[in-house]
Amino acid sequence: MKKCEFILYINKNIICQRYFNVKGFNKKSLNSMDLYYCVNDVVGIIEKDLNNKSVDYLWKGYNPYLKQDEEQIVKEDIYENEDIFDFEIRVDDKVVIAKQFSGNVYQQRVRYSVDIRKLIPSIINRITETLSEEKLDVEYDLINLA
Repeated sequence: MKKCEFILYINKNIICQRYFNVKGFNKKSLNSMDLYYCVNDVVGIIEKDLNNKSVDYLWKGYNPYLKQDEEQIVKEDIYENEDIFDFEIRVDDKVVIAKQFSGNVYQQRVRYSVDIRKLIPSIINRITETLSEEKLDVEYDLINLA
């Protein structure tokens, strides 16, 4: 068994951190394309959740009978003060892979009150499956990663 964890940050502040053990840990998985695909999948799950919550938030405030004037439309650069999310997977307290993504495409209230508790089991399951996988893709563009 191997001690692992994942951490989700926004602007270097921890949002969620979970420890878990991986039975049948395969050391070769750390240098595989499968780990890259795994972190992309997990970040995709988180982004989809943030997107759904942003859409829900916008629909709650929508009034189809209110006419919006040109002056009411906010025309600002949403990337001026960018909020950056970081997702890391660690094995034995060492970062083995990380991915960064912008939070500014999501509603401000959503990105400052992130709640991924319902996603944690599927995130841990996806990471655990990858780190214990026997058949791995350890080649990228004819380069052996192992």
